[in-house]
Amino acid sequence: MAYFERVIHSLTRMCDRLAQCAVVAMMLIVVGNIVLRILWRPIYGTYDVVMILGSIAVAFALGYCAVQRGHIAVEIVMERFSQRVQAIVDSITGILGVGIFAIIAWQCWVYGTDMWRCGEVSMSVYIPLHPFIYGVGFGCALVCMVILVDLIKALDKAVSK
Repeated sequence: MAYFERVIHSLTRMCDRLAQCAVVAMMLIVVGNIVLRILWRPIYGTYDVVMILGSIAVAFALGYCAVQRGHIAVEIVMERFSQRVQAIVDSITGILGVGIFAIIAWQCWVYGTDMWRCGEVSMSVYIPLHPFIYGVGFGCALVCMVILVDLIKALDKAVSK
């Protein structure tokens, strides 16, 4: 279990670094587009590239956010319960979270495959969209794995004691 957790955490860190690079690239493209629009001509396809980089930034940052517990939690209510009740509630929300993110990852895979078969590309620069849809699915699958690790810990806490 500890090995699986280390692998998932290192994978989320690598994906977060990619997300950070995507945000920097988005910033550089938007600023470059503004400057070039004033001086000469704007960068062709800025909207498409920023849209694609935005999907990478969000999807690949989700897993690291889940590892860091950066998501919204109702701590003020939960801290009033005993450790066992907290573990039971964490188990229930973990099961629901794994289910939701597994469905999202699966449907992204299905949607990406449909887009690949249709040959769907971006509107102005004709970049194929299916790899980025697969990337969103990968990010959701990674979140699913992080929640699964937390679920196993919560179930262990709920059962013991």
